[in-house]
Amino acid sequence: MLNKANQSFLVVTLGVVFEHLDMMLVSLLASSIVEEYIGHGSPALNLFFAYLGYAIAFLFRPLGAFSFGCVGDRYGRKTALIGSMALMSAATLAFAFIPGVQALGVTATLLFFLCRVAQGLAVGGEYGTAMTYAYELNPQFRTFYGACVVSSTHIGGFIASFLASQYLGSFRNAFFMVGLAGFFLLLFRSCIKEYHVGTVKKISELAIESVKDKKAILEALIVASMLVLVFYGSLIYLNELIHQDLGIARSEIFKANSFLLGLWIVLPPLFGYTADRFAVSYRKMMRFGALGVFLSAPLLGLAFALASYPAVLAAQILMHLFHMVFCLCTPRFFGDLFSGQARNTAISTSYSLGASFTAALAPLICHMSIALFHTNSAICIPFMLVALAVIFILKKEALCNKMILLNYTI
Repeated sequence: MLNKANQSFLVVTLGVVFEHLDMMLVSLLASSIVEEYIGHGSPALNLFFAYLGYAIAFLFRPLGAFSFGCVGDRYGRKTALIGSMALMSAATLAFAFIPGVQALGVTATLLFFLCRVAQGLAVGGEYGTAMTYAYELNPQFRTFYGACVVSSTHIGGFIASFLASQYLGSFRNAFFMVGLAGFFLLLFRSCIKEYHVGTVKKISELAIESVKDKKAILEALIVASMLVLVFYGSLIYLNELIHQDLGIARSEIFKANSFLLGLWIVLPPLFGYTADRFAVSYRKMMRFGALGVFLSAPLLGLAFALASYPAVLAAQILMHLFHMVFCLCTPRFFGDLFSGQARNTAISTSYSLGASFTAALAPLICHMSIALFHTNSAICIPFMLVALAVIFILKKEALCNKMILLNYTI
């Protein structure tokens, strides 16, 4: 039987699943949605609007992170989590009822983008607040709870892939079911336990406090960038290279993706629980994971040079295993990095800034690397560079801590 704390955390993680499910569902059903809300245009124009609908949510995500982060610090994590889910549920359900462009004309297009803005604002506030909630829940199992938050995002993606395959031609039904599920989960979320005492500080004061530590913000941006760049670049963008250059059917690629997502769902909580159980330093795990990405990324490039799909898949799985070890520790890393009464604002905003812009630019970064070196093997270079930057940050901080400890001892 789960205690009150674990019951609350389960509801929080289910909310993370729901919000990432909603975000992914729009991306996966983009072709049908664009035809309904934009109209039948040229393939190039439809592709442009599909990417615009994808990108606009990421562009507004930092604003949502800041807004809900301030709410979480000022009025409590529970209030912010309820607000973000209510906004996401309303925006998702709206997709099931907004008439198409044939009925409303350009108004339908504007309403579509407005809902995407709302989804971006909601998910921006959701993930950072969920990380903060996980960090403050139980000091003895911070790595495990943070790993569960990471894992829950991939559960959302996994469910979205299934729903997209079932409702490709009738996307309104999918959004109707998911939107209703969101409001149903909202009832449970209203019962979660609050562990944070709100502050009397004004929103403006919290905003100023959240950006005081410039060094911590820079570290958070780099860590968030690695988290997103390696995942999106080596999974989403890599799929197109595998299909176009190696001639592998998309159905086979999607099967491999499902297997990888399954690993992302199962392994991070297992690794996180083991780390907490045996008191393994999460910073050492992050360094190990980043070093593993740095060393395994060239194997991915070599596999492409050999034009061997089994080799590419093996290198991809190996690099993702190391990346999991790194990512599962990031919620705890952000929690330790920021303290004070503006913790939620600082965590949400810094993570969202790094993650959102890197996610939007990941395909471009990978493409530029390939174009610069005139070979698809160069896709590994951005992964190596960002991993090297993270290793430098973590190693430098470890050396600083040892010097502080030595001076204190003397």
